[in-house]
Amino acid sequence: MSWVTASAISTDSTSVIGKILQRVSFSGYAIAGWEYHSKSDPNNEFVLSKIIFMTSVKVTNKMNAFVMFDFRNFNLQEMWMSYSFLPEVNVKLGQFKTPFSIENPLSPSRLELITGTSLVTSEMICGGSPLMMPGAAGRDLGITVYGSLFKGLVNYDLALMSGAGRNKRDNNSQKDFAARVSVNPVDFLRLSGSALLGTGNVKVTQEGEEFVCDEVPELTDFKTNGNFKRRRYAAGAELKTSRVDVRGEWMWGKDGNLNSDGCYVTSAIKNVATKGLEIVASYDHLKNYVCTRNCYTAGLQYWFLKRCRVQAGYSYDKRCGMGAGEHSVYTYLQLAF
Repeated sequence: MSWVTASAISTDSTSVIGKILQRVSFSGYAIAGWEYHSKSDPNNEFVLSKIIFMTSVKVTNKMNAFVMFDFRNFNLQEMWMSYSFLPEVNVKLGQFKTPFSIENPLSPSRLELITGTSLVTSEMICGGSPLMMPGAAGRDLGITVYGSLFKGLVNYDLALMSGAGRNKRDNNSQKDFAARVSVNPVDFLRLSGSALLGTGNVKVTQEGEEFVCDEVPELTDFKTNGNFKRRRYAAGAELKTSRVDVRGEWMWGKDGNLNSDGCYVTSAIKNVATKGLEIVASYDHLKNYVCTRNCYTAGLQYWFLKRCRVQAGYSYDKRCGMGAGEHSVYTYLQLAF
């Protein structure tokens, strides 16, 4: 007869829990601050921008799972599983960021600009346009094959996405195809190109013999089901050195009969006067069916811990029909773990 002591059971349980915890990691960040906008009413306010919590689970040595939840808006941001066949071939299935452009996959906790995503990235993929997954923050449901080739010289993503956006059922039978390829000819330089080919959908109403999109009356190239052809292209480069980071992209899109294009250049001079202090500046241009916008931004940010920072910045946003344009001031604190 064998006897198992309470201490042995306790030790075994502790060992099992310890092994599980070794495969699970938790992280998150919160961003809060104060904003002033010269043409808003009220023109200043305290804002709680983001409260993000993330869990990553190493299911096996080749399989991983990931969940991201936004406690500010109380919605699911991402949930996916991935499997690595080889460093060159990996598969991800679930809800994640559409692999388009350099900027879209970047976390807001790492973006230099205090204003967040650039105008053109927001328009093309991040939900700033009612014609491209509005409010989806660049996330969608789908499957992607990705990997690294030639010892990291080339990285690729090939994705099939629903095209409806985050936490939404597909609104047509077609799927969006997204492809992104980046090349690192040297350690400090990355060149990137991406494309998205798909079919959008809008709600339409019949007025006499014509069908009209109430939200975007300018859109006319659709059938009675509200489907229209959607195209996106992006090309850019990113330079990273010990003292300077520069990132720039050009993007072009077409939704049915409507064209849009734009570009941005963002730079950061690092370790100015003291370690962790950066000077950030950006130029942002967007032209779409509504108007043309040009935004100029400058500011400071100080990384007092690896992922924690304070930011202060100013932007001038000039758009057609806006007169003198809008002046904005931002101050933010970011805490992360």
